[in-house]
Amino acid sequence: MWKNITEVPVEQSCFVCGVQGESRLRLFDLGFFRGSRVLPLYECCGGGTRVYRVKDTLIALRNGDAACILVEEAVQDD
Repeated sequence: MWKNITEVPVEQSCFVCGVQGESRLRLFDLGFFRGSRVLPLYECCGGGTRVYRVKDTLIALRNGDAACILVEEAVQDD
């Protein structure tokens, strides 16, 4: 089931399923396109911003911008 990336717990890998909204092209340029593996690393103090690893790059996004990214959590091998 798809959810927005802000709902994925920190340190839980996920795959981008789609991007919507006005900032769609900007997010594509940053590497958030269908099939990209993304890892939420941490939430900045004060909240409202999270840091994600995508394509071996760290990117900080405000939750409002990140809410446009739809993902599916990756299955964890224990």
